[in-house]
Parts: sequence; structure tokens; C-alpha cells
Amino acid sequence: MYETGVVYLVGAGGGDPGLITSRGREVLARADVVVYDASLSGDLLELCSSGCERVEATPDGQEKGLAAGMRSLLVDYAEEGKTIVRLYPGDPYNFGLCVEEAKLLTREGIPFEVIPGLSVGLAAPTFAGIPLYVGEGPGGFSVVEYPLPAGKSLRKSAYCDLANDGGTIVFNLRAEDVKSLAGDLAAGGVSGSTSLAIISQGGSPAQRVLETKLGSASLAKEGSQIEGDVVAIVGEVNRFRWELNWFEGRPLHGRRILITRPREQADEFARLLEEVGAEPLIVPTIRIMPPDDWMPLDTAIRRLETYDWVVFTSANGVRFFSERLSASGRDARAFASESRILAIGPATARALADILRIRADAIPEKYVAEGILEMLSGEELSGKRFLIPRAIVAREILPAKLAERGAEVDLVPAYQTLPADAADVERLRSDIREGRVEMVTFTSSSTVRSFAELPGEDFLRETMDRVAVASIGPITSETAREMGLPPHVEAEISTARGLARAIVDFYRFSPVVDWRDPAPWVGDQ
Repeated sequence: MYETGVVYLVGAGGGDPGLITSRGREVLARADVVVYDASLSGDLLELCSSGCERVEATPDGQEKGLAAGMRSLLVDYAEEGKTIVRLYPGDPYNFGLCVEEAKLLTREGIPFEVIPGLSVGLAAPTFAGIPLYVGEGPGGFSVVEYPLPAGKSLRKSAYCDLANDGGTIVFNLRAEDVKSLAGDLAAGGVSGSTSLAIISQGGSPAQRVLETKLGSASLAKEGSQIEGDVVAIVGEVNRFRWELNWFEGRPLHGRRILITRPREQADEFARLLEEVGAEPLIVPTIRIMPPDDWMPLDTAIRRLETYDWVVFTSANGVRFFSERLSASGRDARAFASESRILAIGPATARALADILRIRADAIPEKYVAEGILEMLSGEELSGKRFLIPRAIVAREILPAKLAERGAEVDLVPAYQTLPADAADVERLRSDIREGRVEMVTFTSSSTVRSFAELPGEDFLRETMDRVAVASIGPITSETAREMGLPPHVEAEISTARGLARAIVDFYRFSPVVDWRDPAPWVGDQ
């Protein structure tokens, strides 16, 4: 055991949480403090525990990296016995500040561990479909920071000879230095016809690739709106891009799609969209909260063995029901052996299996209340007792129709939906107003109503003509039309996967003119 805390110097790779190493995820999950570079995606911080202190290493107005005063924080936190993660873009030992900070920790006697990450200069070409070596030509490649360190001159370096000999050079640089890079290579004798690819935000849904020739680099960049850190590849390997470009070929590449469902339910849908290239923006329009009074649900749980049917109409209902069942000191054995348990759809059935360890007796073909009624059409329901734990505000068709057929229905509130937090509302306004959203998705009528009510009528009228609307099913679509948000997309199967598939089909086959140009940047070929 160490006498002080430990500092983990962790490489975050290109910033995609899915590409950080298992060891990196492990130490992030148990860190007391994480010190992170501001250029990294906020999604990476979601890998930290809720109690982890987050410190930005590049505050506005300060030089890049830990300023002298902040650098001592690593030592101070360690001497307090805390576990610290210092998170860098790319690979730590390819990041100059990491070397400086490791030396400091060594001098101060603070134990540290370095956890490698994908180098941005190596990862970005792969995401752009550009192999750095293809088994032909002179072979080999170099990864270089530009401008060269210690004031060295590129035009007098061996890199120019390598480029002229057909070798591949990968430059990490700022977008504003592209023109200077092209000029230095030209001054070093590199032909203006040499292929150049510039990758912006490599590996992210916003990735763009500018393809040009070295002699046209400055002209091509002027209309490309490239900014920030980029990777520039000099060499004929760039010609393989159109054959090997798998990343940008995904059907929703670069599409920014707003998810309005609560955060605890958004992960699966976000993952499905990410797999097909979209950039999901999770901005809940509602919060799922416990009811103001648990007594009705607690009373129903005490009488659980008296019900012939228990109907769960959402995964939220399952979750809150399970919490109260556990609070009562009971478990799934409290259901009567002859009770039949219905789930409105596969997501609810999965929640039953995962949380209560119960397999649903039946799931309707249509994942709506009408589907349950159709499924029960051949059953004798007179005198049968139903328990439906659900939201306080919900459609009344299911309990009403069951009662018409002679069933006794106990409708008990298991949770309630409340408006979104003020911060989420403002973020929603900003994302739509500034054009960061091209589609908004609705997975329930409550998300539609809250979306329509939160921003204000004028805001919707002024902005939503630039945004497509996607609905998870007919009930949600009906509500959307009532609220003046007619959907462009409706899922045939009312699940997160069904909605994702419908969105892909919309962008692939819809005759509607798109709101933006989805084509990658192409300069001189």
C-alpha cells in the first residue's frame, strides 16, 4: 500500500468513451478527482462516479494544460490520500504536458501509473478510411507535431525527403497552421501535386475530411470552415479513402438528433443512434419522479396475492414497483402463483426480467393499450381483479375498457412525470436556436407535451420549421399533431430500436429535401 494517494495518467484516445481502455474506465470509475483537458468530450466524464470531483485543466484565459498553480493540485490531492485521474487526449506520453507532470510527480515522490490511449494521429486516419501503410511503396510513416519542436525548420528536415520518396507523414497541428505547413513543405521541395487529407474531429460524429493537393491546401481550407486541432496526412495513401471509408459511410453520419426522454432511459436509444453514425443530444423534457404519496401503491403491494392480472405499461412502472416491493420486505414471491403478468412491450418485459427476475406471461403484438385489449379479447374478465401500477397522468382507455367488461381495476400511481430542469430547458432552446439539431425524437406523449410547453409557442413557430420530428408510435404521433408538431417519421414497431430503424429509413429514402448537405468536404482531387 502507498502512503499517499495515486495519480493515474490516462490517455482518452480520440475522446469516444467506447474507445478508452478497460483499465482507463476502471480507474475513472473509482477516482476521487479527475483533472481533464477541456478539449475532451463531456461524455467521458460520465464514466466517473457521481461523487467524483471534476477539475478542468484548461480554464479560460490560461495557457493550455495545468498552469503552475494548478499543477501542484496533483501533488496536493495525492498527499490527501485521494485517487486522482489526470485525463489527456490521445496517448499520455505523446502529450508533452504529461511528461512534465510525470517528472513533477517523480520529484515529489508521488506514485503514478501511465495508462496508454489511442494516439489521435494514428486513430484519425483509420476513422477517415486512410491506411498508413498498404504493403506497397517505400513503406513506413512518421507522426509529427507541427510546428516542429524547439524551433526546428520543416523545410530543411528529412520529412520533405520522405514525402518526395512516396512516404507517408501524419502531422498533428492547428487548423490555422495548415497554410504554413503547405508552404514549408513546398519550400522543402515537395511537389504541389502531392495528396493532402485534413481530418477535423476525427472519430466523432462530426468528423469531416478535406481532400486536396498540397499546392491547393490554402485555397481549399478557406471554404471548409475547419478549426481547432486537426490531423493532416501527406502521401498517396489518401487515395484509398473512397474504397475504405467505413466511418462516414454509416447512414446517419454527422446527424445531430435530439433525445427528449429522461436520462435514465436514454442510454439504449443513444447507443443505437451512435452505432449508425448519429450524434445523439440527450436533453430530457421530463423528469421521472416518485409520486407524492406511496400509500396507494404500498396498499396494493400488501394485497398483491389477490390480483388475477398485473399489467405493467412501462419500464418506469416496473422500477418504482420493485423499489416499493423491496421496501415492504417482500420480493417477487409475493405475486400469487396463478397471477398473470402482462408487459406492454419488450422494453417493459426486459425490465421485469432484469429487475424483478420475472418473465412476462404475455406481450401484445401492438405495444399500446389497444394491443393489450386485443390480446385479452378472448378472456372472461368479469370479476377478475387487475392491478395497473403506472404514471399519475396516463391514457384512460385501458382501465375504462377493462371495467366495461366487468373487471375490477386498481389504478395506482407508481411515479409521476414533471417538467425538465431549467438548465435542460435552456440547453434545449440553445441547441435548436443555434442549428445544432436537425431532428427531435419523441418516445411518449408526455415528452411531446413537455417539449411543446417548455420553450413557448413563439419559439417553436420560429425554429421548428428547420427541424424534423420523429415519433415512436401512433399514440405519440397523435399527441404531436395535436401540439402542432406533425411527425415526419413514425416507427412501425414502438421500441427504441424500431424508432432508430425508422430514422435511418427516413434519411435513406425520404424524398424530402434535407436541411443540410450530408456530403463530406471534397477539395481538389
